[in-house]
Amino acid sequence: MFAFARALVRHKVGVVAVAAFAVFVFAGPKNEDAADASPWSKQAPVSQTAASDTFTGKLGTMAAKAGDYAAEEILGDKDLNPVKMAGESTDRFEQTAGAMSQANGN
Repeated sequence: MFAFARALVRHKVGVVAVAAFAVFVFAGPKNEDAADASPWSKQAPVSQTAASDTFTGKLGTMAAKAGDYAAEEILGDKDLNPVKMAGESTDRFEQTAGAMSQANGN
């Protein structure tokens, strides 16, 4: 009995491997259903719903209305030229620098 225990301790990796293999072979599922090779291989018909009936369609319609409202009411006829806006920004920085130098007495 001690010889058997000593053999188990000496060869513990082999014993664990044999036990794991036995569990894998004998405790596996007996009947497996055959699965399709691809989840897209099913020939189920796809339901076609109108884009305005879905949640994302309604959300898109609302977003388009909000964008149109913002373009007409908030932005109006403002000139959104990025080059012109960049020039205005740098002019404002220069005005701020001038005001700071006047305030500091430089």
